[in-house]
Amino acid sequence: MPTAKQAVTILAPTEVPAGRTVANPVWGPAVDVTGFMGGEWGYIVKNGTSGPPVGCTIVLQTSPDGVNDWTDYYTITGDTQANGGIARSVTMSHGVMWARVGGYGNTTNAVTISSKLQARVS
Repeated sequence: MPTAKQAVTILAPTEVPAGRTVANPVWGPAVDVTGFMGGEWGYIVKNGTSGPPVGCTIVLQTSPDGVNDWTDYYTITGDTQANGGIARSVTMSHGVMWARVGGYGNTTNAVTISSKLQARVS
């Protein structure tokens, strides 16, 4: 029997202004993923026409309640090339209850981040 899947936006394209730090990241909303059985969690870091001297760090986080106890699930830093970026994915386990994405660390230039889950429904 085929597996049913559904696309779920975790973070629509969002600008991370230059100068955001680990203490002051840009966070997307908490997304309830309890109705899914994991899936492939994609993320994109996209630079503008001039790349930042220091790349943006994107953080995928999970929480048991969507309010507190956020923990890093996966963290990676994007590149510094003009018009460059990264587009990759990690496997989200079926035990994840809430998800969110944030970004910080890019210098001089704003960067756009986004994330979608290719969720397993059954």
